Amino acid sequence: MHSTSLIEDKEMVFSPEIIFIDKSVADHPLTLETLLQFPNTPVEYNITLDEAVQAIQKTTNDVFGAGKRNLILTRFKGSFLKKCPGISPGMVCCNYYVVNLFKNCIYDCSYCFLQDFLKNNPLLVAYVNIEDLLDELDQVFTANPNRTFRVGTGELADSLALDEIIPYSQKLIPFFNQQKNAVLELKTKSNCVKNLLTQKSPNNVIVSWSLNPQIIIDQEEKGTPSLEQRLEAALLCANKGYKIGLHLDPIIISPNWESAYHGMIEKIFEVLLPSQIEWISLGSFRYRGALKKIINERHKNTRLFTSEHIVSKDGKHRYLRSLRNEAYQNLRGFLKKISTDLNVYICMETKEVWEGVTGKMPRADEKLDKFFDL
Repeated sequence: MHSTSLIEDKEMVFSPEIIFIDKSVADHPLTLETLLQFPNTPVEYNITLDEAVQAIQKTTNDVFGAGKRNLILTRFKGSFLKKCPGISPGMVCCNYYVVNLFKNCIYDCSYCFLQDFLKNNPLLVAYVNIEDLLDELDQVFTANPNRTFRVGTGELADSLALDEIIPYSQKLIPFFNQQKNAVLELKTKSNCVKNLLTQKSPNNVIVSWSLNPQIIIDQEEKGTPSLEQRLEAALLCANKGYKIGLHLDPIIISPNWESAYHGMIEKIFEVLLPSQIEWISLGSFRYRGALKKIINERHKNTRLFTSEHIVSKDGKHRYLRSLRNEAYQNLRGFLKKISTDLNVYICMETKEVWEGVTGKMPRADEKLDKFFDL
């Protein structure tokens, strides 16, 4: 019988080394609530983000790694809601929007694009003005009643890894429960789901896990919960009534990858029922050229580059198309043998790959059609 024991006993405990406070949010309720949790942590009110980064640069060569341990509480200025950056030359993109309440992540996955994307501002940033986000979403959803919005918070950070510290979910979930044309996806590698289990309703909320075989987690996903812990957390959410999403992304093609991923999929369905899963995405390891040097410098034992990569239409390096096609066909076929009702789609790929793997474009699949905007 499953319980919350893994959740209670094995959550990663995060404690920032320093908390920096933007003056404009010094009295914000979420700022005060966060500070109460760290009574012994030094707090800086009169320092800019650039000055904070410069201070870290004086103490370490791994500024990105150190930045993860320093928390900034500030205000987001501008529009929160943005179209998914998957809209790239030659790529098929699903109908997805992103909202960034955090920048950076407490985990340290070797393949993470943030290592390059945030290299000039690597601090862990939390935007506390969530009331502005909810106002903006309300206006957009109300103004577009005939559109369905799929909104995720996991682009520049893990959606739930710090939810015990800054409980955005307690505001987001009740808001999305009331929406008629929007769903929220909380994408995570964590097992931090306590706040989700206390919510009154799971309506319009999908909780998604990024998964890899345990051997890949051990090699490439430093500081993250195990595959078993993630699946235990997914089961708790499923039993609460949440729909579950799974992202097999990035698929890493290395020796014996097929048996490792088949074994992982078997473990998934030892825990979850196909009917509890809203969708499964497949995506391969991809990166911009500048990231390779950073990965090799920060992750000496990585096995990410054991296979050949080529530049795709969107400027990112990927495995050869034949290798990607083989992996997608293999895993999609294995999943469909478990249940033909599973909604399996391919993330951040070209039309040629879509057609090569599935024989059709997503618009030709009634189950996936509602996700895609070609």
